[in-house]
Amino acid sequence: MRAFFKINLKFIVIIKNSYFLKKHSLSPSTLSILKDLYPTINWKRVDFYEGLPWFTPLVAPYVTAQALPRFYSFGGYRIYLRKFDESRAQCIADIVHESFHILQGMHFTKGYGIGFFRGWMIYYISLFIKYGYRNNPFEIPAYDQEYRFLEFCTKNGIHGITPKVPSNAFENISREKSLVFPDIQFKYKENFLMLIGGFLFCAIVTVIKPVADTLLFVVRLIVKYGRDA
Repeated sequence: MRAFFKINLKFIVIIKNSYFLKKHSLSPSTLSILKDLYPTINWKRVDFYEGLPWFTPLVAPYVTAQALPRFYSFGGYRIYLRKFDESRAQCIADIVHESFHILQGMHFTKGYGIGFFRGWMIYYISLFIKYGYRNNPFEIPAYDQEYRFLEFCTKNGIHGITPKVPSNAFENISREKSLVFPDIQFKYKENFLMLIGGFLFCAIVTVIKPVADTLLFVVRLIVKYGRDA
């Protein structure tokens, strides 16, 4: 009983801390880097948030950054970072990694769909069933891009954590052709049943998430007014 209470208390704390996240505005220099590396992405469709979605710590506690479709939209996306500090090269590398996922997302049907029910998410989950997270064919090129970016930083005397990144450090990054991706190449080669699994998962989430969000909103109100009473 005590363990059950601790689990539920932890769940309530997660809801309280991550149900409403703070929207983050990228610095002009970071946005310029992303436009140089991913010239075909419509950045007006991408929002940035500090913190992680309420469900991420529960299902993937190892994740510190995440790119997902904006659920209540047909074409929007969000990039979440646990903490933004764009004066550090590693933080920019994390943004570069997650932005590669946005490029992947917009490769399929131009990134449009209903909530999580989009081509990229269906393929991602299908491959996750077999390969898990780190070996997912969508994660491998995103990590490779992050490592190439950090290699570029090292080559130009820019360190991952300290000191702070100079404001003009990435002015010529568009000349590093190995980092510039107008699009991705992808061909699904796995079992058709895995694809059905990804399809069903995204369909179920598309139906269940609004219900879960509503219930969590009610729980949050109960906790808030119970504390204030």
